[in-house]
Amino acid sequence: MALAMTSRSPHSPPADADWSAISRRLLRVARALTGRADDAEDLTQQAIASVLARRPDMARHEGYIRTTLIRAWLDRERSMRRRLARAAAWARLRPAWHTDAPTEEHGERLGQIRDEIERLPTRQRLALTLRLIEGLTYEQIAEAMVCDVGTVRANLHLARARLRATLGEDA
Repeated sequence: MALAMTSRSPHSPPADADWSAISRRLLRVARALTGRADDAEDLTQQAIASVLARRPDMARHEGYIRTTLIRAWLDRERSMRRRLARAAAWARLRPAWHTDAPTEEHGERLGQIRDEIERLPTRQRLALTLRLIEGLTYEQIAEAMVCDVGTVRANLHLARARLRATLGEDA
């Protein structure tokens, strides 16, 4: 009697329903990191494609895909900082064409909080996002950020302290 091959191998790619759930969760993390829906979709697709191309055996491991997503985001952030530094150096060599732009008023508290979170250093923002948005434990955050739990705690403490200092105690 022949057995039907209905069970999935742990190394086979996830089914469509699994991909849908995984991509929704990854998209939520990416949205929190990037702050923009289109950038979040691009980052999520990049992470999934990277895992499937390099490590298809890890396609069912959501933590590995999330770590790949976070590292891809960190690479983008570093690249952007380098480009901005080059542009700033170039701008210092050019004559200044300065116009005083009016400062933006933040009407809603949510806008203020989002702006302050975006101003946090990258690692503090990442730790805060993983803790508050994803609800990860300190150990899971440490694994995703490839650092010690103490470093995660320090980053979270500094991020919260900075937000309290700039937004007030009720933040």
